[in-house]
Amino acid sequence: MGQSALSKPLSAEEFERLHLRQHQWAQIRRSLTQLLSHLLILIVGMFFLIPFLWMLITSFKSDRDVFRTPPTWLPYDNVTVKIHGQELLLYQVQIEGETKELALLKVAEGLGDFVDPQNPEIVYSQVRMRFAEPILKVGLRWRNYIDAMSRATRPGLGVNFWTYFKNSLIIAFFTIIGTLLSNSPVAYAFARINFPGRQAFFIFVLATMMLPYQVTMIPLYLFFNETLHWGDSFLPLIVPAFFANAYDVFLLRQFFKTIPEELADAARVDGASELDIFLRIMLPLSVPVLATVTVFTFLYAWNDFQGPLLYLTSPQNFTMSLGLQDFKGQRIVAWNLLMAASVVFTVPIIIAFFFAQRTFIEGIALTGIKG
Repeated sequence: MGQSALSKPLSAEEFERLHLRQHQWAQIRRSLTQLLSHLLILIVGMFFLIPFLWMLITSFKSDRDVFRTPPTWLPYDNVTVKIHGQELLLYQVQIEGETKELALLKVAEGLGDFVDPQNPEIVYSQVRMRFAEPILKVGLRWRNYIDAMSRATRPGLGVNFWTYFKNSLIIAFFTIIGTLLSNSPVAYAFARINFPGRQAFFIFVLATMMLPYQVTMIPLYLFFNETLHWGDSFLPLIVPAFFANAYDVFLLRQFFKTIPEELADAARVDGASELDIFLRIMLPLSVPVLATVTVFTFLYAWNDFQGPLLYLTSPQNFTMSLGLQDFKGQRIVAWNLLMAASVVFTVPIIIAFFFAQRTFIEGIALTGIKG
């Protein structure tokens, strides 16, 4: 009796209800998984986003607001009033149990002298500053960016952040040109041209990636400065880019191997040389990976600090990274201007990534398809 009840088949209505319940649970599990994964990505992303937001907000703050305690997320500025041609800060001051809006004339040893903006003849002397609260307003100081970029970090030499920005652009531009010109033919040779010892040469090239920069730093410094006499110039930072490096060769080779060989064979039948195949077929089809190499190279050249620090000694040749360090090393640091200059330093990187985002991601994905 019990066995027959257990083995009784489900009716169509019961089966439909059971299937619907299972589908709902699967949907709930899928939604929870997506919610948790997005929440995890958001939490991890905040670790990178918060420092950038703090830098951006600080770049709009005034000198006083930078050191305000407790610190505020929004940039506040003191409300001022002009009295007898002089800009004075407005305060809410408690005097004899009454709160008044007064302008601060001077402060010494915790005591301030205030004047009534409505009646400048009335002056309140020796008021304790603990009874005075500054009147604030939310305001963005866009002038910080103008001041930061035009401020001379070496006044005697007339050098400012525009000089550093120009130097960084020059080095990044020629480094990109050299990287694309030198790595593309080498990668094509390793991917498509059969020659004796090709695999051994390729392994040898990849093996150079195991050499840390600290090992080659001193020999390269002696070579460029003592032998070639290229010290304090852009040449030690630009010329090495015109000699292929292992990382970009590997990235380009992996992409070239994903392009069908039949395209090259058809071109050879039509009488095309290897150079024609490389220039007319391979390179036009390799825009995604070339964009990827361009972005990587720009990031490296723009962010490079050790190279310029090693070879550049004149402030006129400093890059943005060296300029920021030089600015920070001054006796009195204007942190709001330093943050403004840091934002300017960061903006080209963000622009470069967003302009090449689609081709960049496509290039990264395709370079791992075929070994």
